[in-house]
Amino acid sequence: MKTPVFYLNISTMTDFRPDAHPSMYRNANMSEETKKFTLTHQDCSHWCLPGVPDLWNELVYAHLLQRMKRNKGNP
Repeated sequence: MKTPVFYLNISTMTDFRPDAHPSMYRNANMSEETKKFTLTHQDCSHWCLPGVPDLWNELVYAHLLQRMKRNKGNP
């Protein structure tokens, strides 16, 4: 492979964030009562607010800076 690939596993970090609640569609064994409550209270606004995606961006940016520093500015 000519272009190096960097894999950043953000799953564990994201799951522990209180503002990164998983969607109701992730749980297949949900009771009917929970489905009713969840359908009326679905909130995805956290993706529009500072939070999880910003944290991912900061990690990628830090990795890029570290790589540039190691290579002394050469890509």
